[in-house]
Amino acid sequence: MSRNLGMCTAALLADPMNADAAEIAAAGDAAVAAGFREASVWSFQLDALAASALRVTVVEAAMAWAGDDPIAADAEAEHYVALVERYGASVVLAVTMEPSIADPAEARRRLGALAARVAPLGAQVCVEFFGWSAVHSLRVAWELVEPLGRDVGLVLDTFHWQRQPGGPDHALLASIPGERIGFVQLADAAPEPLGPIEAEAMTARLLPGDGVVDFVRFFGVLDEIGADPFLATEVFNTRLVAERGAAGAAVAMRDAAGAIVP
Repeated sequence: MSRNLGMCTAALLADPMNADAAEIAAAGDAAVAAGFREASVWSFQLDALAASALRVTVVEAAMAWAGDDPIAADAEAEHYVALVERYGASVVLAVTMEPSIADPAEARRRLGALAARVAPLGAQVCVEFFGWSAVHSLRVAWELVEPLGRDVGLVLDTFHWQRQPGGPDHALLASIPGERIGFVQLADAAPEPLGPIEAEAMTARLLPGDGVVDFVRFFGVLDEIGADPFLATEVFNTRLVAERGAAGAAVAMRDAAGAIVP
């Protein structure tokens, strides 16, 4: 497995949903100063990172595929095709924030259609699961994407991996072909939830190695199935950023992740 670590740059922002261009650019500079060379970037923050030395490996996040507006889904697909062409990204991250998907078969078809557009450009569409979403676990995510073949894979966020209903599912992970694991986001979790899961996910994740995620077992399973995903830190922790600034937080994330990646 590659030891090259990337950075989810939004995690270096005190308020990532409302950061201005200067703050986003500063986060990119902090990541580069800490030694990161690749990044996963929220699509609406890409312009602010135009001058950054970071390579955009992941663009995120496509969401309209799971909705009930086919025009919006088609427009979003065009948008992500253009981003892959512009930045040379190898992963298009896909999620849904909604608690249910009205038409799972149509959602799957749209994922496949997006993948068919970006695969010739060298990109894989990868679906992320998290607890407050209709796609709330590895099992649900795998049931959604498995029929679509290797051009549609999975994102494993180790915070959500720990917090999914029933906890980590190593047996299921061991049954998934390694080529279907395209992206791993690295963060840790406290033994018990620190409030509502959505709030915890966006403000109180722990540095890798500071919580209860069994990274040795997790990476062991990835090695067994031959997975070689892009790895990036994604430690949303407002206290860490407030106390250390973007530069100090980037260094802390680099050092913590480097200590747990085999």
